[in-house]
Amino acid sequence: MSSMKTQPSYKKVVQEGIVRYSLHELMERVAEKAGFHGVNVSSTPVRDIITVYVERPGIIIGRGGRTSKKIGEMIKENLGISNPYIQAKKVEEPFLSARIVASYIARRIARGERYKRVAFSTLRRVMMAGAKGVEIRLSGKFGSQRAREERFRAGVIYRCGQDQIEKVDYIVKHILMPQGIIGVKVRIVRPDVERADEIRINEKLIEEVKQKLSEEREKLTTPEVSVEVPEELVEAIEPAIKEETGQAEEQESLNKDNEKGEDKPSEEVDGNVTKGS
Repeated sequence: MSSMKTQPSYKKVVQEGIVRYSLHELMERVAEKAGFHGVNVSSTPVRDIITVYVERPGIIIGRGGRTSKKIGEMIKENLGISNPYIQAKKVEEPFLSARIVASYIARRIARGERYKRVAFSTLRRVMMAGAKGVEIRLSGKFGSQRAREERFRAGVIYRCGQDQIEKVDYIVKHILMPQGIIGVKVRIVRPDVERADEIRINEKLIEEVKQKLSEEREKLTTPEVSVEVPEELVEAIEPAIKEETGQAEEQESLNKDNEKGEDKPSEEVDGNVTKGS
């Protein structure tokens, strides 16, 4: 932050981590109704820009920016940031954020809605938003003296290993009810996650392979070679060619005559038979 730039490097890193964590807790309480997703701080020589990612930015900004100014004064007093500037950005798809989904479930259960109805409707909305998988766990007293846990799942959920760290958005939230605390755990697998068993066809690569094969096929085909025949050889061959063509023509004419000769006697016989009759 701008007020900590004169400190040693190691103290500055630790202090900035504490301030960021405290800022996150503060903004989570302040922007709970706005659908809080996260906060980011970027320091400049003039001021510290605090970007709040929420579902409804209008609640954070307020009419004429009054609410954002009040939040800035609160941050200045509680966290010691000298010149904070608050800006709110809208989350593109709120139901792909585990924090927003958990807050949404907590608000509806706190209003007195049935937990099963809330869980199933939220499950459908998360899957419709494009998530690969979602799990909602509700634990506490639901109309009975003994606490229990209810699980609602859809799609694919990773529970261990590096997949859980990289591919799953996980959050825990608590609701204070008259009968006691109810815990809400939400796991969401984002749409951009690639599954290990998912098969994808690369059309571009297929087209490149086809083009290469066609080029290789063209190279392998033998081109037409034009051979020049010497004039002496042509003169020597021409009489033999003419003789062969003449013999072929004579044979064809003889065949035609034979066919005609075979047809005529049958006509005469037919004529004699008709006359005799």
